[in-house]
Amino acid sequence: MTLLAPRWLTLSALLALGATTSIGCAPPTDEEAGEEGSSTDDITQIDHTKVKRQSIGNCWIYASASWVEALNKRSTGVEANVSESYWTYWHWFEQLANGRSMTEISTGGSYGTIAGLIDRYGLMLEADFVAAESEAEMSNRQSAALAAINESLKTGALKDPAVRRNRAKVRAELDKAWGLDRTVVGRLDAVFGTGVTKTLDRSYVRNRPNNSIIRARDFDAAIYDFTTNTVKKVKLQDALGTGSYWSRSGPLAFQEVNYPSSAAARRKFQIAVQKSLHASVPVIISWKVDFNALSQSSQFSKEELDRRGPGRQGGHMTVMDDYQVKLSDGRVLKAGEPATADLLTRALDTRATVEFFRVKNSWGAIRPDRWSDAAKPGYHDLLMSYLNGPIKECVERDGHSDPTNCPGSVTPWWDAVLPAGLGNDIGF
Repeated sequence: MTLLAPRWLTLSALLALGATTSIGCAPPTDEEAGEEGSSTDDITQIDHTKVKRQSIGNCWIYASASWVEALNKRSTGVEANVSESYWTYWHWFEQLANGRSMTEISTGGSYGTIAGLIDRYGLMLEADFVAAESEAEMSNRQSAALAAINESLKTGALKDPAVRRNRAKVRAELDKAWGLDRTVVGRLDAVFGTGVTKTLDRSYVRNRPNNSIIRARDFDAAIYDFTTNTVKKVKLQDALGTGSYWSRSGPLAFQEVNYPSSAAARRKFQIAVQKSLHASVPVIISWKVDFNALSQSSQFSKEELDRRGPGRQGGHMTVMDDYQVKLSDGRVLKAGEPATADLLTRALDTRATVEFFRVKNSWGAIRPDRWSDAAKPGYHDLLMSYLNGPIKECVERDGHSDPTNCPGSVTPWWDAVLPAGLGNDIGF
């Protein structure tokens, strides 16, 4: 399979899934254990951090943060709360300072976008960026800041192109919109300069920036080396690799790979994902949401969608956690239940059929307005009949999909970010 360019999750294509009144990453309106004495293992053992809830359309940042936190937790045993707001701040800065935002900020992005942001600006913990939200499930600061910046673009300081060309003034507007206190602003100034004359990839190659700003090369992570079949404690930079938005390189670098079209290639792709999950390595997945496919049991079902017809649509990014599979003899290995090593091996047979993948989402843990009976709070089951599609694709009007105008069709599963060593049979 040819490796295609990563899919860009645009503002108009994304659904703001975290809140009930915003638009963004798809808009929010509001079997058994083995024989006695045999060793068992969960189908997956990814030690995820707590579920969060996005308030704007930056699901790709939340998915990436979950991925980073899981890699770090496996290495340290500690649950870090990485600041999604910090990366959102710099995403907006680059749009404004580079002339890409004239009337409204785009909240959309991709894995390639976040990798580049981490290269240049590293990461911060939420307690060090927006301390008031260090324990919050949802960031109200993000939605307030978005409204403030968009208003500034329309009627305020950022309406003036000369201001947008002044990087120090752009940062000042962002600092004000985000309500950053003087200590945090001082940290950013000390590391990057008031006009962002320094970035981590250029000015801090040898020295740590300190001031609570962490380079990827200093942030602990643990991955699974599929060439040696061992867990390795590394740094986040090893998992990210180096390179541009379009391509990341490095012996341990994860790669964004498009979901193939043929049944045989798709099964190889699924097996690569299964192997990653067996090794407790989180996998980011990009997929198309149609809310009419969401059942009260928190499943995305083609059957449900066919019954109800098309609804609101958009792009989404989440992190995989588990899966359910029917073996070639008809036995079902259920998500969340233990299985012997032999059964896990049989789950990788090309004749085995994955029934669904379970993903950690960024829509909050308890959402009676969206679902009432989740197998795992904050997680969703993406049935393969839905992911394989095809489903109707509706035309967008004013940033919203029109369920009455759906002339085309699409495969909902777009791509996945896979660890090094798993893609030889599927394209990289």
